Amino acid sequence: MTPVAFLFPGQLSEYTGMGRDFFESDPDARDLFAWTSQRCKRDLERILFSGSPEELHENLAAQAGVYLVSTLACRELARHGVVARATAGYSLGNYAAFVAAGAISYEEGLDVLIAVWRESERLGIAGAMGAVIGARRDAVEEICVGLRARGLPVWIGNVNATTQFVLTGSPEAVRSALGELAPRALSVLPLTMSWPIHSELMEPVERAVAPGIAALTSVRDPEVPFYTPEGGVARKGEEIRRLLGTEFVHPTFWNATFESLIRDGFRTLLEVGPGEMLGRMSRWIDRSVTVHAAGTLEAIDRVADILRER
Repeated sequence: MTPVAFLFPGQLSEYTGMGRDFFESDPDARDLFAWTSQRCKRDLERILFSGSPEELHENLAAQAGVYLVSTLACRELARHGVVARATAGYSLGNYAAFVAAGAISYEEGLDVLIAVWRESERLGIAGAMGAVIGARRDAVEEICVGLRARGLPVWIGNVNATTQFVLTGSPEAVRSALGELAPRALSVLPLTMSWPIHSELMEPVERAVAPGIAALTSVRDPEVPFYTPEGGVARKGEEIRRLLGTEFVHPTFWNATFESLIRDGFRTLLEVGPGEMLGRMSRWIDRSVTVHAAGTLEAIDRVADILRER
């Protein structure tokens, strides 16, 4: 079978109905739904299948839901004999990627996710994010630097491709940056995010969760290479522990992560989780690489058949 890497999507990939097929077909999936719901005090069965858009996109429900469905998809792939030779995650997707790499238990990964949410809420962390497509990086950086000089905190939080970025910072700063960039970009778009993820504004959360990160007992060396948000490769448990406590503060260089996988010979990749966001983004980086959706039973059946033929 062709060696494949598993890519795990982040927040905003959630959609109504995600995970229903796993839930209805597998008692173990129903058990994991119930346990995850109890642990994060959200009725994920109701929210994911029939909740309002506001409930679905609320930070903890969205993040726990994407993490849950991504993990269920990974388990279903294993039942088909499809296993990862490497993993990588886009922002929130790092949690499921850690679990898939064998670097932390599902339970403790969820504990970290909840702790980041709890401390962000307790500390009153608030912000915004916005997408910029079709602009030069130097132009984006110039505007961010200028706004910070005026007391408006905004940074590039995600580099998705050479000309595709996500801005992060205070609501006013992100709004101002998008307005200034609109004439220089193909499009700009406010995102439905209420935290300034991947920015210095999240540093109080990093400090607050540090004792809990240090106390995790299931962190270990990954069983397969984990490709980091900086574009490197983590092979030791302590690298995983560091990333668990900092990935939501530091920028995500998804283009560098994707290009590292390609350089290391991965030409077939699976998007393991809801939606097809990463597959669409891959076309901005390298159109010669194949990214298969693998977030539903139907998609997993299809991709397993494709891989068995190779």
